[in-house]
Amino acid sequence: MSRAESAAVKRREPRAAPSSGAPDGAPARTDAALRRGWKRHLEGWEPGLVAVFIAGSAAILAVPRSVEPAELPLPLADARALAQARDADAARAREAELRGLDAEVRALGSAIRAFGVVDADADHTEAALLAARKRVLDAVGPALAQGDEAVLRLRAYQMSSFIREVRRFEATGEESDELRELGGNFLGLLRRSAWLGRGGARPRGGVEARRVAMDGAVLGVLFKKRWGAISGIQRGTFALSLDEERALFKFLLSHPVGAARGAQDLAAPPAGEPRPSSTAVAPRGGVEARRAEERYRLKKIDELAALDPSYPRHLARGVALYRLGKFAQSAEAFRSHLDQHPDGAHTLRAQNYLRAALERAREEQL
Repeated sequence: MSRAESAAVKRREPRAAPSSGAPDGAPARTDAALRRGWKRHLEGWEPGLVAVFIAGSAAILAVPRSVEPAELPLPLADARALAQARDADAARAREAELRGLDAEVRALGSAIRAFGVVDADADHTEAALLAARKRVLDAVGPALAQGDEAVLRLRAYQMSSFIREVRRFEATGEESDELRELGGNFLGLLRRSAWLGRGGARPRGGVEARRVAMDGAVLGVLFKKRWGAISGIQRGTFALSLDEERALFKFLLSHPVGAARGAQDLAAPPAGEPRPSSTAVAPRGGVEARRAEERYRLKKIDELAALDPSYPRHLARGVALYRLGKFAQSAEAFRSHLDQHPDGAHTLRAQNYLRAALERAREEQL
């Protein structure tokens, strides 16, 4: 056979399969078969890998890490419920304006306005304030005899007028007689509590425009609280709803008044207790001012929890105590929250805060 013929035969001969160790007579495994053999172990690997990744991430997230307690939980008011309450008050105010009020109800309204005038006077005496309050209380019985709804219309009308005058003050920087009648020393409260800032509008008549910190809903709730404290009518349909209380406490926790007396200034101070000067402003800077704010928050947290059992009291107290530098007490508050709520929306946050509080408490001991 020539060399050319020999090369042609080799090209026609099939290549021998590599030895696979198979017994004689068994079919040899091809390269494709081998590849299919190891690939079958990875069939469906994508869902499995995703599941492992998710499980691993959850495990990492579940491990608490030290996080500075900076976020105070705020109460959540139902916006729809607040809107319904505002609509009901607006309807009552319109009805009072269109239909008028009974003479006995108007007498109560006049007595409340007279009290506001005395309250707004920085030089008033305690005797004058008590006498004005007595005239209010004397007018309550005859007014309520006309029915709760008649008195609710009076309150709604006066509240609408009060909010209108507050907005006018914001625009002009001028306090009207009606604002003093309906709000008493309201502007003094704003100044002491640092709830009054500069407005964006240009000064009018040489007086600078102002901006009141609270919105219309909170203004209405504050007015109702003052009105109820002066008249003594705070039960049943005159009581604030839970959502109104939540809206007010959300504002108070977000805008703590520090050394100032707070929202109770809307009503007359108890007999014998000196009233702060209307020009005094609560200090807002410095360590002591911040500590006063956190002490105020602690008080309001407890008051809110008494009204709203769903509020995370211990978690909130833990944040305030941490800010006060009371790290051991803060850790105990976070532990109490986790004991009561081992699972929930705030659990991981409480665990992280607890770890930070424990670390700071150990540092103090070293």
